[in-house]
Amino acid sequence: MNGQEMEAGAGETSARALRFFLLMPVLAALTGCTATAWSEKISIDQTPVPTECGGWQRIDLKQRTAMFLMREDPRLAVDIDSHNLKGRNLGCWN
Repeated sequence: MNGQEMEAGAGETSARALRFFLLMPVLAALTGCTATAWSEKISIDQTPVPTECGGWQRIDLKQRTAMFLMREDPRLAVDIDSHNLKGRNLGCWN
């Protein structure tokens, strides 16, 4: 390519770029695209959902009862303890 052909090619490229930038606002308007569309906040209605704590109550054991369960039914004592721990981890009580 000689210098004249390169200048002609550069002019053609800049003409395409100019057409592209002139058509962009038209295309954006036709598609409904606006600059504020990205900054708009969307709110979604939330229906109240029952929490996991609904009806969850702590099982309090006296020391004597806890000792009896450890001797007679250790599995039940562990289940009660895990129940209380899960409720605390869910935030149902402190």
